Amino acid sequence: MKQKLFLLLLSIMTIFIFSGCGAKEVKPVNSGEDITKEQPIDDKEPGLVENPIEKLETNVEIEPNESEANIIITLKNTSENSVNIIFPSGQKFDFVITNEAGHEVYSYSIDKSFVQVLEEIELKAGTEESWVEKWDYTTNDGERLPAGEYKISAKVTASQVNEQKVASNDLQSSNATFTIPVGNNAFRNVEVSGENGEYIVTGEARVFEASFLYTVEDGHDYIINETAQMASEGAPAWAEFKIEISIPKEKLPENGALIIHLYEKSAKDGSIINSYNALLQRFQ
Repeated sequence: MKQKLFLLLLSIMTIFIFSGCGAKEVKPVNSGEDITKEQPIDDKEPGLVENPIEKLETNVEIEPNESEANIIITLKNTSENSVNIIFPSGQKFDFVITNEAGHEVYSYSIDKSFVQVLEEIELKAGTEESWVEKWDYTTNDGERLPAGEYKISAKVTASQVNEQKVASNDLQSSNATFTIPVGNNAFRNVEVSGENGEYIVTGEARVFEASFLYTVEDGHDYIINETAQMASEGAPAWAEFKIEISIPKEKLPENGALIIHLYEKSAKDGSIINSYNALLQRFQ
């Protein structure tokens, strides 16, 4: 009897022991947290700040014509924030021209001086600032470059962007290729006004001792024979000139073109050089 009672008690204790081992603590779950969703990992370095200079783009375009070119330099803010740009002087940009051999033939700033005053501009997000400069295809010594292919590179000469120092080539453009056309070394910007025998011809000349010649013809005959004319100053400067022409109506052609022919004569052999033709009027 005692043995049976002992076995019964041993069985009951064993059941309690196994029941205790299988029990697990239930922890409350935060209903606002998705425990199955992976949390995003922030791959940004702590304290990393966007560099405003890297969000500025400098571009250069050149629009050549017969006697000069328009050079357009643009600074664009590609960021989503405004930036404050400081210039240490009145100079906002610089550019250099190189020939096909890679040799520098012109530098914009080399012979210029600029007011030494700090200037600041604000460039809003997504906007740009542009500057336009005319160049007459001459070297820094005043000699016109020969026709051919050239390259231009430009940079904006800011010293700070949002109080951050700008290095020398931070705002440099890539190179742009362009062609200098065949041009005239002695006459440029020639304009004609008037009609029916009364004309005024103006322009700029770069001629020896400020002297040049002209004739007027209709394609067959000379209406005005070779005539001397003076510019306001001699070469190497480009100087203004003005020619007033009066032709009697009976000498005007009934059909065809009336043309003024500007030129110089070679001191070596007297041949015509630097010829330039301009239309006075077309009759029909």
